[in-house]
Amino acid sequence: MKYKTVLFDFDGTLMDTSIGILQCATKTLTDLGVAIPPENIFRKFIGPPLKLSFVDVCGMSDEDAERAVTLYRQKYAEGGMFEAKVYPGMVDLLKKLDNAGVKCAVASVKMEKIVRTTMLNFELTDYFDAICGASEDMNIKSKEAIVKEALKRTNSLPEESILIGDSDYDANGAKLAGMDFCAVLWGFGFNKMEDVANYTCRYIAEDVPALERFLLK
Repeated sequence: MKYKTVLFDFDGTLMDTSIGILQCATKTLTDLGVAIPPENIFRKFIGPPLKLSFVDVCGMSDEDAERAVTLYRQKYAEGGMFEAKVYPGMVDLLKKLDNAGVKCAVASVKMEKIVRTTMLNFELTDYFDAICGASEDMNIKSKEAIVKEALKRTNSLPEESILIGDSDYDANGAKLAGMDFCAVLWGFGFNKMEDVANYTCRYIAEDVPALERFLLK
């Protein structure tokens, strides 16, 4: 095996959560009287910490972004989190990693309680040794911190582990944590090879079968 531990980002890597996220974000912005960004910009809302997305993508102040986070979380918890689907082939890959004795963990900047609830609903929790996410407060927790927490909970060394993710936020988090990174092109951040050119990647997976070949062969 190339790696003893594989960390997965959640949104855009394990699951396509875009429908629920963007619906709830749209309703939140509408309720607050804030203009909805163009579609190509709005998709960048998915991935970074929630408050940061309201600030950077939607142009809100810190104070307004905190109000937006509270409102968004309420809408998302009411059902938005279940407007999602597991990427095709992902469950089979997780089963094969488990059978090969590889530790798997989720490292997401999404609120940990939401990640756990969503994964339980889609029957994914049994494939993971740890599920790590952000706390319930408004403070932005870096990807590096989440990744290091996942390594700690799985008792893993960074040099024996890899993070799988779909964005520059994931790439930078892996680099700062001192571990390898594999970019995937089916999520919300990276869409083509050129998008990954400025980042250090151990591998770039165009689809789940390619990721499987990289990790298991």
